[in-house]
Amino acid sequence: MDQGQKQWERISAGQAGISSGAVLDFVEKAEELGIPLHSFMLVRSGRIAAEGYYSPFQANDLHPIFSVSKSVTSAAIGIAMGEGLLKLTDRVVDFFPEKLEREVHAYTSMMTVEHLLLMATVHPRSTDTRVEDWVRCFLNTPPSKLPGTSFAYDTTGTHTLCAILQKVTGMSVLDYVRPRLFEPLGMGELWWESCPSGINKGGSGLRCTTDALARFGQLYLQDGIWNGVRILPEGWVKRSTGSRIGTYGTRMMLDGKLGYGYQFWRIRNNGYCAFGMGGQLVIVLPDQELVFVTTANTLEYRDGQARIFDCFWSTIYASLRENETIQQAPDPEGETALQSRLSSLKLFMPEGEAHSRLSRNITGRSWILDPNPYGYEACQFELEGAEPGLLFYKNGEPTELRFGLGVWLPGSEPFMDIGAASYGAAVWTNEHTLVIIVHVFDPLQMFTIHCRFLEESRLSIQLVPAGVQLNDHEGYLTGHLI
Repeated sequence: MDQGQKQWERISAGQAGISSGAVLDFVEKAEELGIPLHSFMLVRSGRIAAEGYYSPFQANDLHPIFSVSKSVTSAAIGIAMGEGLLKLTDRVVDFFPEKLEREVHAYTSMMTVEHLLLMATVHPRSTDTRVEDWVRCFLNTPPSKLPGTSFAYDTTGTHTLCAILQKVTGMSVLDYVRPRLFEPLGMGELWWESCPSGINKGGSGLRCTTDALARFGQLYLQDGIWNGVRILPEGWVKRSTGSRIGTYGTRMMLDGKLGYGYQFWRIRNNGYCAFGMGGQLVIVLPDQELVFVTTANTLEYRDGQARIFDCFWSTIYASLRENETIQQAPDPEGETALQSRLSSLKLFMPEGEAHSRLSRNITGRSWILDPNPYGYEACQFELEGAEPGLLFYKNGEPTELRFGLGVWLPGSEPFMDIGAASYGAAVWTNEHTLVIIVHVFDPLQMFTIHCRFLEESRLSIQLVPAGVQLNDHEGYLTGHLI
């Protein structure tokens, strides 16, 4: 593989021993299941066999990867251990004596770096992140269990790993790993959000490209060696990706109940994976020399991650099992069909029409809204012309939601008061119902607005959010034409 800052070698799926039809089946099945993929990349033996970007998303987007950041934090811990800066057996409290507010509970005192890596802290869940100092809260929240005894998903434990790294290195984790990990792999531009205390969010907050995620997965497939240089300490990949603590009792899908390592999940077929909320996945299958990466926004579905896995196992992976040879016979027609499909991928939207006979009668007219929890007094639809949208009025001031009719257009969402970039689209699912879908890019959120026009004079709007930052906007608006 051509590594470092250079481009990957790209080959056909068939040259990688993967049926082009199987990759096409993955794309089609994902669409049938309504999975809003943003991108995917398939790498075998260090070469890209297929990749796709769902318009309006592009290859150079710095995409939020959520809890995949945890696996990167794990890599950073491994590098620091290799440099002798810390040990698995180091007690967490010894790094932060200044943050201890009272006599330390015996369980908290016993907690080590390894316990944080294993998600086997003293807490049953993440501690409060509404406070200024997340680490102080983590250390002073009364413990519920002995460390190391059971798995419990605790993002603040992973964040504390970043705080430890910042303490022992004297720099942010991003600055520490950039020359040691990101630059040697040629991962390009990255951005890592920080907590109020100025510590990179160890459990989330990292943004990078799909290509960067694939390089990270390939590093682990290559046992921590890149371009002949050891990046991760010898033995770290095996130790951190093996099943070191059980997860079967968790509320996870099947690919999540097979054990946990150091911020990596064990999955089927002797694989492991970095999971991120909303469909951010880095799947590594050592037996197949394969890395498969996705970015997405599946927040609308409780089983969104499982849908992606099931698509992958039943199409691409099934093709690998049926075709044991690393290189298949040439299939120029199949490859042409695949490349044609990959070049025209679009973000999923429901079936519907771009226009209704009501559009002209509704456009530009004001609707008075009944009293509601959001304080919206009126709204106005613009469904004709080049800039369709929906205006909400609060205290006489408009807030604009832009969207395309049957196409995705960039805009900004109106609900979080941060001007977050978004993509919006709308379709008429029947003559009287306009469905507006908005994907907020960063922070990754999603909401659907069902607008039902009753006898052209009454209006019912249902707000359906998918993402914790929009949960307080779930509900209904009703109104009538002036």
